[in-house]
Amino acid sequence: MKSGQSLSLKGLSDSLGMSAMPIREALRQLEGIGVVEIIPHRGARVRPLSLDDLVDTYDARIPLERALIRRTAARMDDATSARVRGVLDRQAEALATGNFAAARSAHEDFHLTLYRAAESPWLFRLCKQVWLNSERYQALTMTEYAHVHERRLEHQAILDACQTHQPDKAEKALERHLTRTVTFLSSAMANEHEEVEHRTLTSRAP
Repeated sequence: MKSGQSLSLKGLSDSLGMSAMPIREALRQLEGIGVVEIIPHRGARVRPLSLDDLVDTYDARIPLERALIRRTAARMDDATSARVRGVLDRQAEALATGNFAAARSAHEDFHLTLYRAAESPWLFRLCKQVWLNSERYQALTMTEYAHVHERRLEHQAILDACQTHQPDKAEKALERHLTRTVTFLSSAMANEHEEVEHRTLTSRAP
């Protein structure tokens, strides 16, 4: 689904081969986590991407994930460590072959596997809601090699701190990672906006 895309209940029902009731409920759930807007008497649409929403999302993400990673660093065991290392290897392989969908999936698995290891169901639930919205922005930069390479090094630093049971170091590495990510995404959105304006002005030129 694209930013701002209209969502027709009938269209979704026809394309998915489902009745309207479960689709209506799914849209309500997506509205609850901020991904979809339901406009009375007009239908639904994918909530548009915006710089304000991006910053607000990360302002909510960072405290939650800092708390989770501290707990994980204190509890990290060999089994979790091996799973997370495997996820990073899977992400590297996906990027090497240009499979960006698989790379995004591995990126999600990396963070969420670490956060589940914190053993805090409430923190994890809250984090997952914000995470789903923030992932809509990640697609803007997934094909930027330099950005992806830097993020991989940051992921490794987070994992290293967790493996050595250093909560302070893990928290700082994670906060640095998320702060750099939102800065990069903000820049990408600004550049995209400038390009759209330029194309619009060019198309209107005589």
